[in-house]
Amino acid sequence: MFDLDGTLIISTIDFMKFRTKLMEFMNQKGANMDSYDIRELTVTMISKFEKEMRNKGASEEAVESYLDEIDVFLNEIELENIRMTRAAPGAEELLRVLRDRGVKIGILTRGSPEYSERALKISGLRKYIDEIVARDRSSGIAPKPNKESAIELARKLGVGLEEAVMVGDYSIDFICATDSGIRFYGISSDEESEKSLVECGCNEIIDDLYRLREKFGL
Repeated sequence: MFDLDGTLIISTIDFMKFRTKLMEFMNQKGANMDSYDIRELTVTMISKFEKEMRNKGASEEAVESYLDEIDVFLNEIELENIRMTRAAPGAEELLRVLRDRGVKIGILTRGSPEYSERALKISGLRKYIDEIVARDRSSGIAPKPNKESAIELARKLGVGLEEAVMVGDYSIDFICATDSGIRFYGISSDEESEKSLVECGCNEIIDDLYRLREKFGL
């Protein structure tokens, strides 16, 4: 099970643009902006906002409407530079070897289904992927770090959680794997990524996909 952005592909998403847009949106909805930091992961900000709105008495319908609105502009920003997407160094070689060995390969991402499919196709990696579990509110499956997403991907791949291995570059990947009982390897895609993995307690951190392939003995 692989994360997508920063793990298998070099992300083209302007995450700072999204965080800025998200901060503006939350401010408009009356959130206490002292509780948010633009350097936080978007998943953390959205989770805090959702909880705050419920605590302030917003109806379930209102909260769901807010989350739908966030999804709309997140999807738009995700797709802005998607044609520039490239595979991470060593990604295609690793996936090809795994595929040749008969290993089932899945993607677990907080990207939208459209973004995930297009990014994988543009990067040349789609042909190696068996299943994808993406951020899709209509599916009823909570996205990572909720373990529901990992459990759903294992089900789609037809493997037990004890058989699975997850690879990702941030704490939400580690948390998702740990909560679902899946072995995890961290990829330090940059300094921020490595800091996130270290701070969450990950002790299997590898520099790149070439070294991961060595770790797997492939």
